[in-house]
Amino acid sequence: MKIKQELLQAFLDKYGITAAMLAREIGVDEREIQTLLDGGAVNEATARKFIYYFGADEAVKMIDWAALGKEIPNIGKR
Repeated sequence: MKIKQELLQAFLDKYGITAAMLAREIGVDEREIQTLLDGGAVNEATARKFIYYFGADEAVKMIDWAALGKEIPNIGKR
C-alpha cells in the first residue's frame, strides 16, 4: 500500500504527533510509518492495521490509488 504522503503528514501536524507515536498507536514499527511518509509501499499487514486504525472511509482518501495502478473503490456509494 502507498498513501498520499501530504495527507498523512497533515494528520500528524494537525494532532501534533510524531511518526513514532502513530506507529505505536497502530501497532507497527516506526520504520513502516516513515516508509509511508517517504512515498514507499508497506506490506499487507501494515496496510491492514493502517486501514483499521483510520477506518475505511478515511483510509480510502489517504491511499494513493494511482500509484497502485487501481481505481478508487466506491465504498458505500450507490
